[in-house]
Amino acid sequence: MNTNDLSKSFQSLLRPPTFNLPKITPISHWLSGDAAFVALKQAVDELVACAPKDHDVLLQAFNISVREIRYIEPHTFLFSGFNQEGHHTAVVAHYSQVVAHIVYLPKQGPERVITGFSRQREENG
Repeated sequence: MNTNDLSKSFQSLLRPPTFNLPKITPISHWLSGDAAFVALKQAVDELVACAPKDHDVLLQAFNISVREIRYIEPHTFLFSGFNQEGHHTAVVAHYSQVVAHIVYLPKQGPERVITGFSRQREENG
């Protein structure tokens, strides 16, 4: 082995090793409602695809027929819709409290109603 080879070997020992580590998901991902929001939207979309066109597709939660779900990141949901008596109502819930049913029902009016989704970043202050 010549001195040039020894020099290269020695220098390779001085370099820190490289590892192929998996990408680490930040803890904030696991402590948020992101997965619940995606799952709710996906469930509604799947039922819309197979429900009769003359039916509304609504999410039902907290005794509300929900017209809109607003996800207030990182962990709060605002469900807006109508209660069983037909009154406008809303519920604010932590993502861990959500249990929902997605149903299709005969249309109540001339236009088809499908539960809508939106995101809002939590404002500080």
